[in-house]
Parts: sequence; structure tokens; C-alpha cells
Amino acid sequence: MNATIFWGEVLKPSNDKGPYKGLRVQADEHEFNAQVIESGGYHQSPMTGSQVLVLLPDNDMGKAVIIGGQAPADRVDGQTEGMVTIKNHKNGQSISMDASGNININLVGTCSIKADQIAMDASKVVVNADMEINGDITHKGNNNQSGIHVDSNGPHTV
Repeated sequence: MNATIFWGEVLKPSNDKGPYKGLRVQADEHEFNAQVIESGGYHQSPMTGSQVLVLLPDNDMGKAVIIGGQAPADRVDGQTEGMVTIKNHKNGQSISMDASGNININLVGTCSIKADQIAMDASKVVVNADMEINGDITHKGNNNQSGIHVDSNGPHTV
């Protein structure tokens, strides 16, 4: 291989151990190990079959690094100008941010948020699901209720 930048395909994903994330890549019928470049706090583990851009510092196959990592069939399609999407192609979870300022989160499984405090400044919060709260509720303002409210004092109706 004479090129210092070329396309490759992931043959074996990283076992993600040690100081650098490495994986096995194939390009032009050559197989080699490559280090995954992870920039700016964004981390990924490309899946088998992912297309990656391979760079060879000093034109040395022993120093191969890769950028990218998704199979062309898994490309996020239909994005509009200014849209950003982060997607886990193995399970389908995604976070999309459109040019209008909307954020859409699609999850498979549980979403856990660990924080000292979560503050929301919105004119309205809508929850379309059952809700379980383990802890005290501090309430200021009006309470509009439909259905039965159950607390430590038993059930209450409007």
C-alpha cells in the first residue's frame, strides 16, 4: 500500500482494554491492527463490517489509526440541514438534534441520569407514562388533578 490515507473495513471489534482502543482492519486484501482515534470526549467502538478511514503516520502500517466506523447500510438517512444524530447501531438508541432546536431521544431499555440536581425551565412538561417517585415532593402553585391520588394518607379524589 502506497497511500497514507485509505478506506478499510473492521474485521474484529476492539476488546477495549489497555491505554488505546485497537481493532483489526482489512483494506486492499491486507489485514492489520489499527488504533481508534477518539477526539473531544467522544468515544466509539466500531462494529464488525464498519467502514473506516485509515491513516498511516509516517507511512508505517504499524502506526495505523482509524477515524469513523459504521457500516454504510447503517448510515442515518433523511437528515435535514444542520441536524446532528448520535446512534448506537447495535441496539438502535439515538439522540437527534435538529436545526430548529428540538432534541429527540429514542431509547431501548432504561435511561439513568445521575446528578446532584436536575433543573428544567419549560412552560410545560408532559409525561405520557406511569411515573414512580421515590422521595418527597415539594409543591408550589396550583395542583390540577384528575383521577385518584394515593399518598401515605391513602387515596384522594378531586
